[in-house]
Amino acid sequence: MENISKQVVSIEDKKVIGYVLKPWIDFSILKKTGYIVVDEESEQEYFLKLENIISFGEVILIESSNVLEIYDFQDEFRKKVYSLSGDYFGIIENYNFQNNFLRKIITNKAEFYAKNIVNFGNDILFLSFKRKRRKSFPRFESEDFKVEVMNKKPDLPPVVNLSFGYYLGKVATRTLLGINNELIVKEGTSITKQIFDRAKKHNKINELYFICK
Repeated sequence: MENISKQVVSIEDKKVIGYVLKPWIDFSILKKTGYIVVDEESEQEYFLKLENIISFGEVILIESSNVLEIYDFQDEFRKKVYSLSGDYFGIIENYNFQNNFLRKIITNKAEFYAKNIVNFGNDILFLSFKRKRRKSFPRFESEDFKVEVMNKKPDLPPVVNLSFGYYLGKVATRTLLGINNELIVKEGTSITKQIFDRAKKHNKINELYFICK
């Protein structure tokens, strides 16, 4: 994902404050409103609003560390996704944005358009693929929806190679996060023994297999 793991530099403090852990999405407006930033010294997580970012480049520039807010939101990356028909679509793993508006959500089982979202809570996100919405979700009644999912009941995946030799020299096609959103490997990074062991520790070898080329 764009800007993940970039360092955040404060002009006033004249130092690196931390690094970007993940984007933050406000599901009520389906928009990215900022990033979660990890302090390099304390490992404390903070919320950085988009409007407080001066520029994006090799690093992200902010005026001062004072613009960082204490992070106390629910973790949207681990939300489980269900349809109103009772089908399970997996756990959120990635996002696709267009001008900061949420365009698609990618889970470990499928991908779908953000406009298919009809309700959400701390742990679960609900989808509907029908033109007419239930009356309990009136704010989406007029939208026209188009399904784009892999399969509701996907075929059994191929056998995953658990040997490090298979991954040596391969490159990650996207960023992979751990159980608590720790960075396992950044998009475009060559797989090393350290990355392989980190993925194994977080039980992410299966996902590492599918994002390597």
